[in-house]
Amino acid sequence: MGDPRFEQAPAIWHGLGWALRTPQASPRNRLALALRMAWGLVRHPVALRRWMAVAWEMHSRGLLGDLPTEFLRAVRPYVHRGLSVQDRAVALTDHVDWLATALAPVALKQLGAGQPVVLASLAAPRGYEAMRLQLQRAPAHSPEGELRLTLTLQREARVQLSQPVDVAVLGFSCFRVQGRSCLVIGGVRGQRHPSQRLSPQEVTQALSGWKAPVLMVRVAQELAQYWGLHLIGLDPAWHPLHGPLQRLSGRNRDTARRISEAHTTLWTHFAAQRGPAGWMLLPPHSDDRLEATALSPEKRARQIQRADYWIRTANLLRNEFRGVLLRPDPHARDARVTDHQTLQGMLSGYDDSRYAASSVLESVPGSIL
Repeated sequence: MGDPRFEQAPAIWHGLGWALRTPQASPRNRLALALRMAWGLVRHPVALRRWMAVAWEMHSRGLLGDLPTEFLRAVRPYVHRGLSVQDRAVALTDHVDWLATALAPVALKQLGAGQPVVLASLAAPRGYEAMRLQLQRAPAHSPEGELRLTLTLQREARVQLSQPVDVAVLGFSCFRVQGRSCLVIGGVRGQRHPSQRLSPQEVTQALSGWKAPVLMVRVAQELAQYWGLHLIGLDPAWHPLHGPLQRLSGRNRDTARRISEAHTTLWTHFAAQRGPAGWMLLPPHSDDRLEATALSPEKRARQIQRADYWIRTANLLRNEFRGVLLRPDPHARDARVTDHQTLQGMLSGYDDSRYAASSVLESVPGSIL
């Protein structure tokens, strides 16, 4: 669709033409997107106009890429099948408003230009040149969130297959759920590249015994605490592949089953609780000692190693975040949140004193620990 510069916010009906001219999409997908756009124009014009104005403003400042592509995020299917076009437009507006205050100016421009932002360079194990945690914009067709947190490993140049490999990806957005500002995890997955891959054993060894999906959620906990956000994740039962029409396909049923197994195992590990429809409430932090003293001597030694690795990593993250991320004023009140808009007490267990804020993401099913 190109990247035209608009002198003012276009009318929302331009979205129909943009949908029909979506590049790298089949005619069938373009038609489906155009039908969703038409439905949104009829049912939710106010929310779409608001999202158009916000997207255009960010685009004009060079903080969002191609305006048609960004605007159409509101009508693309989202990972939570219970969200309407209006809900998505409001969530996207929330996310962009938050993003403008969550990253340092240089990092924000870098992200808007489509370049990854390095959150922290972790200590690379022997045989590796680099290990990094990065933030980057998610592709428009990815339904799991507007941002991706990636863990990238790169072997030393003398080693075969020395290209950087994303060994774990966590998709997320930041928006309000029943009045509470949340970091919303849409999906967690492992490696996707068909040839540039590391074995699960190699990844676990590089992370001192940690499973990559677990480590990524722990990093998300640190991000949520730093930004003053509550942490929630998708209830896998609300994934779009569980919809009545999608389940007519045997392939979709199998994929939905594997996603449910993987994420249920992950949420169980973090003792997540069911929250508002379609969301799981995750604790803001976990035991840094990993309850190491309650195990046999052999397991205790492994747990101590894992705990030591995480404590060192968490301290590094908290230090590195200061150069890339902006921390909100802990005394500032979000004027957009009203007292009656709450999670009906379901978030009351969070320890606020520690706060300062289409492809399917899937983990490999099985044991997390």
